[in-house]
Amino acid sequence: MKAVSLVFAFVLLSGCASTQNLAVSPNTLETMQGKSLTLIQRESPNFVAMTSGKGMFAVAGVGAAAVTGNKLVKENNIVDPAMNISRTLAENLANNYGIALRGETTIAKSDSVDELVKLANNSDYALDVATHGWSYIYDGFKFGDYFVGYSSKLRLIDVNTSEVISSGLCAYDAKAAGKSAVAHETLLANNAAYIKQELVDATDRCVQEFSANLFSAPNVARNIP
Repeated sequence: MKAVSLVFAFVLLSGCASTQNLAVSPNTLETMQGKSLTLIQRESPNFVAMTSGKGMFAVAGVGAAAVTGNKLVKENNIVDPAMNISRTLAENLANNYGIALRGETTIAKSDSVDELVKLANNSDYALDVATHGWSYIYDGFKFGDYFVGYSSKLRLIDVNTSEVISSGLCAYDAKAAGKSAVAHETLLANNAAYIKQELVDATDRCVQEFSANLFSAPNVARNIP
């Protein structure tokens, strides 16, 4: 079972582990006032609802868990945190550095920078926040205990040069955050209210981390009127 947990952790964070934080340069922050920003909308990945029973089947179990998870998301209107993270960060950039918000694109069909630049071609910058994993999983040692996990990747793109000028990863793990595990029934009760609240907490955590690690610099004027 422990091996399955490791496989699952890899699935949750796949594509993110190699991402290192690249903060926006102080010079860019200083010149943001009057510039424009468009938010990129992305398709949500599979929500993986991994129970101990599905965990017995390793990778095949992950596939079955994705089917169950996607059904759970649809039936309970569970919201992918990515756009809420993006909107909050954009509002902070507008308030702190004077950047002008130009709205949101249609859903991107590709992860390529060139594609995202085309979608945001009416702006100076494009903010791309994409969910890479969202899930619940049983504890590797107590199969009746469950935790919620979430990970996302951010890129701020200069539309005029097609350059990624900032990027970073946020990973939220309820167990690592010191939260107590809950029973599977608790996850699903009241239209998955527990999962929704955990994703709100993940949203708050990622906004804080991205703001501190990517969009903050000393000696840069803030609180633009």
